[in-house]
Formats: sequence, C-alpha cells, structure tokens
Amino acid sequence: MIDNDDLLHRVDRHYLGPTGFTFPFRLRYAAFGLGSAVFVTVFVVARVIVHVPLGFRSLALMVVITVVLTAKVTKYVNADRTIRSVLRAAWNDLNAPRPPKPGQTVVFRLPALPRADRGAHARPLIDEESPR
Repeated sequence: MIDNDDLLHRVDRHYLGPTGFTFPFRLRYAAFGLGSAVFVTVFVVARVIVHVPLGFRSLALMVVITVVLTAKVTKYVNADRTIRSVLRAAWNDLNAPRPPKPGQTVVFRLPALPRADRGAHARPLIDEESPR
C-alpha cells in the first residue's frame, strides 16, 4: 500500500461561520490575513493617493475590491503553492524583460573592458628594490 500525505490536506481549513449560523460560502483561514492586508493597502491607496472621501459607498467599494483581489490571489494558493510564492511569481512576471516592439530601436551596450596601463610611468612588474 502506498502511503501519501493526502490525509494532511484533508484537514478542514475553512471557517464556516458561528455555530448554528453558517455562511452560505466557505472562507479559508489563509484568506483572512491576506484580505486584511489587501484591505489596508486598498484603503491607504484610496484615501492618500486617490483622495476618495470617507463614506458608506467608498467603504463598500473598497470591501468589494478587497474581496475580488483576495479571491483572485487565493484561487492559486494551496498547500503546495504558498501566498508568498504566488506573489513572488507575479512580481517576477511584472519585472521580466520584454521583447522590443516592432520598429523600436534596440541599443546594446557592451561592458567596458579593463585596460592595463602600459605607459612610461607604469609600475614595473618586478620590484627592483626588494631583496630576493
């Protein structure tokens, strides 16, 4: 019989709601922390950078944006692929070099080669003053 680690992943890592009043959906525990971080980021961006006034509609929109972003990120997260690795892959994809667009001028620079100074004032290869 082959013994694998599937039993470790069968642990229910979902919050179903308070006892007797379950949610109609399942919330993963990992989504709570990520959602909190996303909400703080969305709130700071909306208030500081975009200057959104604080009100019910703006808070509701921030919550909706948070839920959508959290759902998109946690769709790819499981026990084998952590949130950190998903975010790192997204960051690497955003910063990857892109091929040039058609008609774009491409400049390729070679690094400067170190040159040896061989003039009259150069130091000799053998130090004549030192004893042998």
